[in-house]
Amino acid sequence: MGLYKEGAIAEKEAHLVALGTSAAVKCQYCIPYISELKRLGASENEIKTAVLIAADIMKMSTLFYGNEFDLAAFKKMLSGE
Repeated sequence: MGLYKEGAIAEKEAHLVALGTSAAVKCQYCIPYISELKRLGASENEIKTAVLIAADIMKMSTLFYGNEFDLAAFKKMLSGE
């Protein structure tokens, strides 16, 4: 796919982002694509880290959403105010 090979992110890293996204949305069709990452030289640790990052984002999003965390307060916290 052109976007993965010719985008602003290196091909292997683009596929790691895709894997993390696939894991987060639980796409049963995308997860077997790990073989493409291995072909590109991704280590088991890089693959596991991509999935862990996706899981962390989903966890925090679920907590914030479920607890109706104030978006303005969150943005203020991120800006260091």
